Amino acid sequence: MCGIVSICYGAESPCLGFEGGELLKRLEYRGYDSTGGAFVGADGHIRLLKKVGAPSRVVVDLAMDQEKGQRFIGQVRWATYGAVTDVNSQPHHVRCKVEMVGAHNGNISNTDALKTWLAERGHRVVSDNDGEMITHVVEEFYAAGLAGPAQAPEGPRGGGVPDAAVLFIDAVRKADATCEGSYAAAFCDPRVPGVVAVKSGSSLYAGLGTDAFGEFVVVSSDLTSVLSKTRMLIPLSEGEGLWFTEREYAVFPLAGALAFSTPRPKRSKLNVRDTGLRAPFRYFMDQEIASSPENLEGILRYYFTDPATEGLFHAFEERLDLGKALLAKVAALHEAADEPALVEAFRRLRADPVHLELAAWVRPHMATLAPADPVSDERALLADLLRLEPGAGMDLTLYDHLVVWKKQRRVTRHLQDLVHAIRTAPGRVFLVASGTSHHASLVAAYFFNNLSGIGVFPVNPGTFRSMYLNTLAPGDLLIGITQSGETKDLVDIFQDVQARIPSLRRIALVNNENSRIPQELVEFYLPILCGPEIAVAATKSFLNQIAVLYVIAASFSLTDRKIAAKLKAAADLVTRTLETCGPDVEEAARRLHLEPSLHILGTGLIGLAREGALKIREVVLNHAEGYDAAEFKHGPNTILGKNTLFSIGDLAGLLEGYEAKRDGRPFAGGMAALRTWPELVEAHFSNYPLLFVCPSDERDVRITISQIHTHKIRGADILLIAEKNPEVAMAVAGKPSGQDRYWSKYLEVPASSDSNLFVFAASIILQRLAFRMSVLKMEYLDELKVVDHGVHPDSPKNVSKSITVD
Repeated sequence: MCGIVSICYGAESPCLGFEGGELLKRLEYRGYDSTGGAFVGADGHIRLLKKVGAPSRVVVDLAMDQEKGQRFIGQVRWATYGAVTDVNSQPHHVRCKVEMVGAHNGNISNTDALKTWLAERGHRVVSDNDGEMITHVVEEFYAAGLAGPAQAPEGPRGGGVPDAAVLFIDAVRKADATCEGSYAAAFCDPRVPGVVAVKSGSSLYAGLGTDAFGEFVVVSSDLTSVLSKTRMLIPLSEGEGLWFTEREYAVFPLAGALAFSTPRPKRSKLNVRDTGLRAPFRYFMDQEIASSPENLEGILRYYFTDPATEGLFHAFEERLDLGKALLAKVAALHEAADEPALVEAFRRLRADPVHLELAAWVRPHMATLAPADPVSDERALLADLLRLEPGAGMDLTLYDHLVVWKKQRRVTRHLQDLVHAIRTAPGRVFLVASGTSHHASLVAAYFFNNLSGIGVFPVNPGTFRSMYLNTLAPGDLLIGITQSGETKDLVDIFQDVQARIPSLRRIALVNNENSRIPQELVEFYLPILCGPEIAVAATKSFLNQIAVLYVIAASFSLTDRKIAAKLKAAADLVTRTLETCGPDVEEAARRLHLEPSLHILGTGLIGLAREGALKIREVVLNHAEGYDAAEFKHGPNTILGKNTLFSIGDLAGLLEGYEAKRDGRPFAGGMAALRTWPELVEAHFSNYPLLFVCPSDERDVRITISQIHTHKIRGADILLIAEKNPEVAMAVAGKPSGQDRYWSKYLEVPASSDSNLFVFAASIILQRLAFRMSVLKMEYLDELKVVDHGVHPDSPKNVSKSITVD
């Protein structure tokens, strides 16, 4: 995925390195193969520092935080084009024809062709990295522009863009047309004021503010890093670029006629506290798992009407015109440049006739509601106002309910639209998603089978393209599921389907409502409502995805009131599971964290089994595979009994055994030692762990009991996630004859007597298990001083994701 960041001050700052280093550290979850930063001084001198490694280490190793300068461009890399080496690290400082520096995140798919094209034009390309290619391409067009007629490209001006910067922007636009792929990038000519950043298929955010060193503009692939510096965001859309200095900025299109605009900055709906780590948590993954019940409450808030606010919302409906007008005025508060301006605008709003009339209209309903902490999408703004104007609690509560009402109105309408679309679809219903979202779609098929009587097709983009794309008909229905709303392979599917069958209905479930898929590629969408997710491994987004999918499936057989009651029961079940499962999960994690491999077997719950295995693979870096419980006996069970899977823990045991049995014999290492003492290997064969996930359905229980007995006699240790069931407990605990090493653990979840709700409790246990295994293994490898082992619950090696929620 990678990540870029750039910040520009008006003068030389002695702490530019510190600021740049902190911004890079906030991008570590996006890339940790290498880290780099280019510092441009007020005199135009470029100092480039970059090295293989994560920013938390490289910033210190290179003393990057001690650098000074006026402009900074930094990058964290998750390697795709080019090996993980210093030379392939970014940014790239080029000077074949014009001296400049650039960095990108994303992929340039025609990199190989560009490398040849650049060599033919006299460029010395020193790496295999696509970031260097696009930087040289900009350099090529920029040099050509500088050598041409002494005038800037024509076009309307804005933001005080100087002629030299316009020439540079023109080169960036031509490079974007030449390079194929999806990316965001930042480029700088040290002799020309400012930095040019582009958003071409990948996330990019921009903000402006003031700190101890003066005014600045900052851009980043990640919203949280921008929010660490400012709440005032510069609107930037897909297919646009931004030229900026410390205070001036101009937005321009990457294609079409060149024109500049200066959109008014707006206050972010999030602040850095929303994306920060809170006590007592030490890891984001832990914090995000713990927040799951609260996030499920968010789905209840927007997908169903609370009886406590039903009268108030009805009153809003009766004065729809006033409600919409007041909402527009509340939204305008985001344009206040600073806190004094915000207070002044808020006071004017409280005296506005629209506010006064609506407040009077709903006063009888508001009288029954006490002021409370804001919960709507405007909670950050309203919390700031409450801090600044503590006597305005009831007015802010009114605004909070008004914002919830507006969104709930849209969500419930779109829920009805989606249920109707599924009910009346003459063709197939496809649930297309990747990774964790795909596993949620598999769970959705379980829900639909149990609750709706309608079959759905859960597929990932590759399977969809290879098995179904050429068979689509106008009556089919495509539902995409995505956390970021920018998943590239899912974007490609939507575009392919739109081009082939424009009339085929396309709908999405998405967390980032302002991203490309919901805004550009679908008829409408339903929000997942889990907020920002910082840890790489998805946890709370998975719970919210399956919750929304449960609501959709249950809509075919249950009333809204019953669905809301079931979802509330699911939230309570997750809470009780978190409160009670700790000791059992800890025991299981200590038993499993050094196991090189395990299988999770879901009885009827293949999606949940695969998601649990994915979490372990992602954050523990142990092999784990999710399988259907009954299917395991058709081949994979050959792993049971003696196998050649050995872990670091087993190696430690072998060495201890060797020392104990040496008996003065001459030292013989390697295979010679094992031939001399074959009992060392024989003694370290161990049972293979199988983790069953069994819902309470009677048939599933019978299948699970049968599979447990089948496999434990062949050398399996058994763990089980299930509700309390004495018969199942006996199957797990019973030690097979001759299997003295047999170990078992029953991870009991609170009873729900509902196989659909069981999924929520089992999911949270699997997530907690993966988290604790990750921490334990990380601490073990750290103690052994294993360098770059990559085990970390928040940012494990080789995986990254986009956090794009505002």
